[in-house]
Amino acid sequence: MACSLDLLLTSGVECRGRRLGCSQNRLQRTEHVHLLPPAVAPVAALVGAEHAQRSEALPLGVCGLTILGCTSSIWLRWRNLACSQRRLRFSKWAVCALQRRKRSATGSVQEKTAVGRHLDASESIALPCFSMRDPYASLLLHGVKTLETRNHPMLQGVTGLCLLHIGHKTMCESEAAEFLWRTALVREHDIERVTRPPQGMQRGNVLGILKLGRTRRLSEQERNLESIQHQVASEAVGAFATEVVGAWWLRSPLALRGQPGVWRALVPARLVPEEVGLAKQAEQPISTGQVTQLMPRVIVFDLDGVCWSPEMYQTKGEPPYRSVDPSTAINSVGEVIRLHPAVRRVWASLQALRSNGHDIRVAVASSSIRRKAQALLELYEVAPGVRMWDVIEPGLFEMYYRKWQGKRPHITSILKKTGVNAEDVLFVDDNRDNIASVQELGCVAVHTPNGLSEHAWEGALRTFRKKHGC
Repeated sequence: MACSLDLLLTSGVECRGRRLGCSQNRLQRTEHVHLLPPAVAPVAALVGAEHAQRSEALPLGVCGLTILGCTSSIWLRWRNLACSQRRLRFSKWAVCALQRRKRSATGSVQEKTAVGRHLDASESIALPCFSMRDPYASLLLHGVKTLETRNHPMLQGVTGLCLLHIGHKTMCESEAAEFLWRTALVREHDIERVTRPPQGMQRGNVLGILKLGRTRRLSEQERNLESIQHQVASEAVGAFATEVVGAWWLRSPLALRGQPGVWRALVPARLVPEEVGLAKQAEQPISTGQVTQLMPRVIVFDLDGVCWSPEMYQTKGEPPYRSVDPSTAINSVGEVIRLHPAVRRVWASLQALRSNGHDIRVAVASSSIRRKAQALLELYEVAPGVRMWDVIEPGLFEMYYRKWQGKRPHITSILKKTGVNAEDVLFVDDNRDNIASVQELGCVAVHTPNGLSEHAWEGALRTFRKKHGC
C-alpha cells in the first residue's frame, strides 16, 4: 500500500503518516521519507548517506533498520521498498537529494559544488565531471577505449583532467563483449575484467579520472573507419569524438550521484593516483562562453598585411626596433610598423587557452623577410612578459618564398609536423592566391584583405565552425 510517512528521530521514535499499512513489522511500500536529525542524538542517512561519520542501530518499531550518524538534513525518495525478517531492503530507488550546511564563525555557508564523503575543501581539487554507463566507462578507465564519441558536443571545451562517474545501470554488455572478442582488442579471458570496475569499486560513484584532449566532429566516412571503431570499442560511433589521452582509477570510490551533462565536483587529493601528477590543479573551464565552441587545432597566421603593416619588403629600415607603444614600433630609419587592431588580444587569448590545457597551436606561414619579421615578433608583447614569438609553437615557424606555389609548401610542412587533419587547420592571409593554394589541401582558409580586426577574426571562426557543421 502506498503511503506518505514522516519519521522524527529523537532518543525514541515517533511515526506519523497517511494510509500507513503495516502488518507483522513489514513495511510494504513507501513513497516519501523525511529524516530530521535532532541536536541531541546521532541520526541517519538510511541508504547511501553522503556525509556519514559513524553508524548506530536504533529500533524503529515498524522494522529493524540500521541508520548512520550524520549532521545533515537529508531527503530520500525511493520506490518499491520491501521489508522482511526485520531488515529493510530496496529493489530500486530513484532520487537522493542532499543539502548540507557548513557552520563557520561568520554563519552558515551552503556549498554549490558537488562534494564527496569526508571532504575537506582545503585538501581537494575542483574538476569537471560527467557520468557514463558500463561497460564503456570501465573500458575507458582500463585503457581499452581511447576515443569517447557522442551525438551531441557535450564535451566540447572540456580538456585536461576530468572525473568520471559510473552509473548503476549498464548498457549493451553482450554487444560490447562480442565486439571485443571479434576484433581481438582484448584477450578472451580478459573481457569480463575490462568491462567492469575492479573489486571494491562500486558503480554509482565517481570511480576514475580522465585526461581529455580535443573534441571534434567526425565525418560520415571517419565514423565507418575500422581504426576509429577500434578506438571507440564499438561499431556505434557518435558524431563528436573526444580524445582520451590518459585514464586512471581512483584509489577508492568518491560517493557522488550522477548528474546530466558536465558538472563540477571536488575530489580529495588523497584519492588521486600519484601518476596523474595532480598538484592543486586549477578548476577547468566547463561549458561556458567562447571556450566551449569548436576551435581549430592549429591556427596559422600570415604576418605581413595580416598582423602588421606595412609589409617588410616595403620598408627600407632594419632592426633593432624601438617600441613606441604596445602596438607600434619604429625601425632604424624611423619607419613606423603598427600591429593591426585585434592582433594583441587574439594572440593573448590563444596563449591563455593553451595555458589552460586546450589543444590549440599557433603557427606562422609567411613569405616575409626573416630578420625583420622575427625581430618584430620578439619585440611585440601581447600580454605582460608574453611576446608574439612566445605564442608560436616551436618548430611551426615557416618563413620562405616559393614562386607560383603560394602558401601550400608552408601548410604542407605544418600538417606533417603536427599530424593533424587538414580540416582542423585555420589559415588567415590577406592574399587571395595564398588562400586558394591552401584550400586545395582541405584547410579552412579565410581571406582578410584589411588585416586582423575583431570583425575579421570573428568571421574567420564562424567560417571554420560552419565548415564543421557547428
